[in-house]
Amino acid sequence: MATIKLRFEVAELANVMSLYDQMQVQRSEIGPPSYTDQAFITNTTPTYPILTGTEELFPALQNKTLKFTVNGGAEQTVTFTLPDPVDLSNVIAQINDQATGVTADDNGEGKLELTGNTAGTGGTLAITGGTSITILGFTSGQKDNGKDANIVLQVNQTVYQYDDQSGLSTNWYRSRYYNSISGVYSSWSDWIEGTTGSAISAGNLIQGQIKLAQLDGTALSGREIVIINIYNPLKVEGYGVFGDNLSKITDALGQASFMLVKGTVVDLIIKGTSIARRITVPASGTEFDLLDDSLVQDDAFGIQVPDLPSAPRYS
Repeated sequence: MATIKLRFEVAELANVMSLYDQMQVQRSEIGPPSYTDQAFITNTTPTYPILTGTEELFPALQNKTLKFTVNGGAEQTVTFTLPDPVDLSNVIAQINDQATGVTADDNGEGKLELTGNTAGTGGTLAITGGTSITILGFTSGQKDNGKDANIVLQVNQTVYQYDDQSGLSTNWYRSRYYNSISGVYSSWSDWIEGTTGSAISAGNLIQGQIKLAQLDGTALSGREIVIINIYNPLKVEGYGVFGDNLSKITDALGQASFMLVKGTVVDLIIKGTSIARRITVPASGTEFDLLDDSLVQDDAFGIQVPDLPSAPRYS
């Protein structure tokens, strides 16, 4: 679990705010190309992580265990010691006596409900094992995180930074505008890949995207894209930008993206071709096209030529 940093820029803010007052955010752990597991991580008000079992009867719990983590902390173990059969009220009492950071209760339908004590995406619950999980109606690896409040749009504020506190570096995100009074919402944005916390703030970072296709129009997947740092003198927020080169493989849609420091000068290499181009990363915005010709310092495309010494001539 890591803190994933996102940055949203609202174009035509006045027009947007005439229809909407908030932004909603969804997360996908599967990512491209399907994104079939998308789930909201924001809500009208912050929520707590909740896990609910599927069973109502507990005939054989004595000396069984339930293992879980709260907010990504150390694994906790609850041991059920009362003689069988155990009813729900006794299960709840034993968990509440032994566990910290979580409250057990009846979900209103006679099933066990566990609720974490931290609201927002920083609050997480995860079942990690134990000999009682099947009896209680849980599964190993079952998890939930709380939701943050929706991002509230502000007059004259076009850039919004948001932290998913229980994300992974492989997660993808999308957003849409929402009217909290009428319930009306906009279409979703494109999916973007989040970044983990960095030394340089999100306001000085921008996402470069590339899309490749083959001659027949199908996506060019599996192609390596390399971003080479030219090490031009650049200092941002007190940091000299001297990081290593970056490399990614295009996905099933022929796409890849890189988070870059604004204003850097880099070479874009498409492996398997002789094409290279030197570009200046834009100084504004939240994303850009790595194949945008307006960013190129010299020719739109240059051919890589090896620097070989001339052979001596003999007469």
